[in-house]
Amino acid sequence: MTTTHIRRVRLGRAAIGRIVVLVIAVGLVVAGFATGTIPSRRWEPFLLTSTWTFLGQGLLVTLVVGGIALVASLAISVPLGMARTELRGPLGWLVTAWIELVRATPILAILVIVFLGGPRIGLRLEALQAATVGLIIYNSAVLAEIVRAGIASIPKGEVEAARSLGLGYISAMRRVVLPQAVARMTPAIVSQLITLIKDTSLAFILGAQELVGFGRSFFNFYGNSVETYIVIALIFFLICYPLSRLSRRLEARQPSGERVVVTGEADQIPAAT
Repeated sequence: MTTTHIRRVRLGRAAIGRIVVLVIAVGLVVAGFATGTIPSRRWEPFLLTSTWTFLGQGLLVTLVVGGIALVASLAISVPLGMARTELRGPLGWLVTAWIELVRATPILAILVIVFLGGPRIGLRLEALQAATVGLIIYNSAVLAEIVRAGIASIPKGEVEAARSLGLGYISAMRRVVLPQAVARMTPAIVSQLITLIKDTSLAFILGAQELVGFGRSFFNFYGNSVETYIVIALIFFLICYPLSRLSRRLEARQPSGERVVVTGEADQIPAAT
């Protein structure tokens, strides 16, 4: 007698939620075509190869700006986070004040200040350059707080043991603390990368030509603004959603006692546990 075991597939709440959202989105699109709210003729330009070549150029600019901003922000945030951890007195207060001021300032305000304020001090930047500098300023402060939290998560006994072996502060950080802290900070850094990629879309307000800027030129020509923004939103989703899943998986692999905790603005909550 053979017994057949049927395995039941159980979906978690997150999976069910994604399925529901997908079904609703598809239903809205179908209803839009059926009622004429979404005219099919406005989607016809997206069947052309030249359209995707054009939007691909804007996407490339977005990814380059995001990559430059991320690398530069990381390079600045490590010494900045170390300085906030170690420095005391007026210099330490100055570093802390700078980090907290930048984190509490809307990134759009920072971009506008860099773009309009730069020429007043003799720094003339193109719109895309100003946007990149603004993104670096903001994200270096956010990542500096993540670095500080990562360093703080390492037991003080390990730092004291390294110092007792004759290692200086820089050597102890480079050989003992930072290698462990980086592993703990990785989910938070990936989460901030998602925010950074989405924030590149704000560059179009300065007149920069990135993905949203290219999209604006596209719908000005074809007269399909809603459809173009839907496509741009999907492009950002296809980039950011896998990174979000990666961040969650990296975070889930870490013991609860080793997770980096970052407090602050709402966009930093996903990096906190």
